[in-house]
Amino acid sequence: MVRIDRETLLNSLAKQREELGRSIVLTPVDSLPFILADREHTGFLHGLYLTDKLRDPASKREAKILFGGREEAARDIVDIHRLLATTLGAADGSLRLLAGLHAHAAVFMGIGRVGQRVMLLPEEAGGHFNAHAILERLGLHTVDIPIDYERLCVDRAKTLRLIDRHQPDFVFIDRSEGLRYEDFSFLGSLEGPVTVFDASQYLTQIITGTYANPLDWGFQLMLFSLHKSFPGPQKAGVVTRERDKTWERLVKALSTLVSSSHAENTYLVGLALLREQWLSDYSSRLLASAVALEGELLDRGIPVVDRSRQGEPHWPNTHHIWIELGDAELAFQRYEHLAASRILTNYRSLPYGLGYGLRLGTTFSAVAGIGAEHAAELADVIGAGFEGEPAPALQDRVEKLAREAAAEAILPSRYWLTKG
Repeated sequence: MVRIDRETLLNSLAKQREELGRSIVLTPVDSLPFILADREHTGFLHGLYLTDKLRDPASKREAKILFGGREEAARDIVDIHRLLATTLGAADGSLRLLAGLHAHAAVFMGIGRVGQRVMLLPEEAGGHFNAHAILERLGLHTVDIPIDYERLCVDRAKTLRLIDRHQPDFVFIDRSEGLRYEDFSFLGSLEGPVTVFDASQYLTQIITGTYANPLDWGFQLMLFSLHKSFPGPQKAGVVTRERDKTWERLVKALSTLVSSSHAENTYLVGLALLREQWLSDYSSRLLASAVALEGELLDRGIPVVDRSRQGEPHWPNTHHIWIELGDAELAFQRYEHLAASRILTNYRSLPYGLGYGLRLGTTFSAVAGIGAEHAAELADVIGAGFEGEPAPALQDRVEKLAREAAAEAILPSRYWLTKG
């Protein structure tokens, strides 16, 4: 028997919202989406089936199914796809995809064939921990890109030799982890395999020009979720460098695999892309606050993985911070204690054989107003938690900092913060 009612759910939501407003979210994948400022304009679309195809009268008559009164929305959706492509320097783009891993499955279902070979990042090199399982379930064979454990990046020379030996049909860079934005241009220029880059962790920085664009490196397809480094709705997209046969196959497949354009979220992506100043401010704060917090934590003896260990000095910084604890039980205790203190982080196994630790990031906190100017106080609280100061003694400091930062939030706090 279901033992829940509407009042119970509403009370739960109110409690969660209040707790979130009294906390500081420090993960690299949670987002505080700009769409909260625009949803009042789009909500009426949520339950409607809308197309992303413009049809002339003849093609309308030949269609298997049509929904009346949707022509203006279809034109808007096509324009939003064009906006997406233009913003990312692409030839074309689509927002039919629903989430990052759905993008992985749909793209390779659309352009791959059973038995083909995909070379991709292993989880140990920052790749997504589910990518191999998805590709192998689709009947594709995977080959891991070799790792340079000393420099915490891929081994370029070994990778090129392995490509020459295996002649993969696809090279897929799905980098979910990294303290620096690794340069994969040496793969974009390959001839033969279809090259695919997942930019989910880096999308805003690519849009604002802070990071090099993988399409400029030569990658043929770039896919991404829109609710991690980009503060958008639960959705994903894909763009192409050229309108070639691979893209034609993919667009046809997406029409088969996703029955609706999910118009409300498509509009919300477009509205977020058009908030150019918000995106610029967010991108700057995202990176500055992460680097400042890392430095403050290092100064306090917290075992942070120094980003200077990774790759080349000229590679740009990311919004990730790793605290290396090695022992899973110790890492879990630190995670739990910080959560009780209202500092919300990720407990997880870190890449490159670093063992268990905490993964921090600034996607949510940057929109919520946390900047480099708050790094010292934030590091003090984390350091006090690591030294065993009781959580109740830290909660007031965290709430005070969260409330003060909210006054500088990029997304006005009235859209997301419970006053109190």
